[in-house]
Formats: sequence, C-alpha cells, structure tokens
Amino acid sequence: MLRTVIVDDDQLARKILLRIISQNFSELEIVGEADCVEEGVKLINEVDPDLVFLDIEMPDGTGFDLIDQLLEVDFRLVFVTSYNDYAITAFKYSAFDYILKPVLPENVKSTIQRILKSAGIKHKAEFATLKTQIERSEEQSDATIALPEMNGFAIIKVKNILRCEGERNYTRVFYKDGSSVLISRTLLEFDQLLVPHGFFRIHRSHLVNIGCISRYVKTDGGMVEMIDKSQLKVSPKFKDELLHLLLHNKL
Repeated sequence: MLRTVIVDDDQLARKILLRIISQNFSELEIVGEADCVEEGVKLINEVDPDLVFLDIEMPDGTGFDLIDQLLEVDFRLVFVTSYNDYAITAFKYSAFDYILKPVLPENVKSTIQRILKSAGIKHKAEFATLKTQIERSEEQSDATIALPEMNGFAIIKVKNILRCEGERNYTRVFYKDGSSVLISRTLLEFDQLLVPHGFFRIHRSHLVNIGCISRYVKTDGGMVEMIDKSQLKVSPKFKDELLHLLLHNKL
C-alpha cells in the first residue's frame, strides 16, 4: 500500500485525482491533502508518505520551494503542472513523473501504473538538476522567429506555433489559436529553425511542437493527435525516434 499525499491549490484537480485513485487503485491510500506550500510541508513531515502528487505553482510558492524545506525526500514524486511546452521538455528528460493540467483520467492512470511497476526512491539532489532545466526552458519560452509577410515580416513567439505543414516550396504554419498562415519558406528551413525549440519532424510534410502532442495512435502505422484534435501521419522513418522522445523516462 502506497501512502499518498496530494498538494495542489486547485481544488478541482485534487478532486479528480482522488476520484481516479479511489476508483481504480486499491494499492494507493490517500493520507492527506494540502493546498499550499506551507501546509504541504507540514503534512508530508507528519504522515511520511510513499507518494506525493505536487503542484508546481501555488499561492505561497512553488513545488520546488516545498522540496527545499523538507529535510529528507524519500518518497516517489509526481509533478502536476500546467507549465509551458518548453518546460515540459525538461520533465520528459528528468527522472520524475508528471501529469499535465487539465488533469485527464487516462494520464493519471498511465502515470500510476508506471509507478506501481517500478521501484526506487528519488533523492533531493535530483531536484536541483530538474529545476535548472526548467529555468532554462522558461528562458526559451520567449524565443521568437521572423516570418516573411507581403510588406515585411512578423515577429512570432515560437511557443505559439502548434505545427508546420510543407506544401511544395511553401510551409503552412498552424498556431495554437486555430489560425494559420502560408509562408514562402520550405519545411526544411522551419525544421532547422524550430527543432532546437522542442519541435520534431514526424513526416516529410509535418513538423510538430512535441509539447502539443496529446496522444500517439497506432492506427495506419502510427499517427499523432495534437491538442487541436488534428491527427497526423507518422513516417516509419521517424517513428522510433518519436516514440523514444515520447516514452523516454516515464513520459
């Protein structure tokens, strides 16, 4: 039985986690909840949990502040976060599990199933490395590129781009707000510009923001579904590397 604590100022997120756990995982016992850093520290010190679901941003500080105040970290940790796409890349390559907000049942179930199959305790020193990765990722979140227009060029924040689709010598850029624009640059040029910022080429015609992939579908040899519900074919050439990126270190 894993003694489990939830620390999150989002009451709805806590309720969803509680419901999913109680309905599906008898191996987990909820021993307490907290809605801020101060109360979270007190609770964890009191109940000595085996597993903690921890929000990143709370009114009185961050999940990292909470960790810094603990004398010992001898529990398994799952971050519950609404961080931007670039910070999510840091989580993908860290040793910790995470769940994106809004909290979805399938994501929670998948994370808990991985935890139940694995063993090992995360040590406090590892948090410093992850925190540094996220801080660097946040710096990247303000990265911009210049896209040509009829009478000049527009400065676009990279984080607002959902995906790019090649159309001969042009590329259609799709934004998170649902709009798109046709640019007189090849997809190869966009590949070179965007791959350092969390994008991946899944097909000769498709370059996607990895942080905006909501699921991988095995249908028709492999497809990804983006957060706007669009489904894109994955080329066999890129499939293994994509799956490695999506699955590496417990994603």
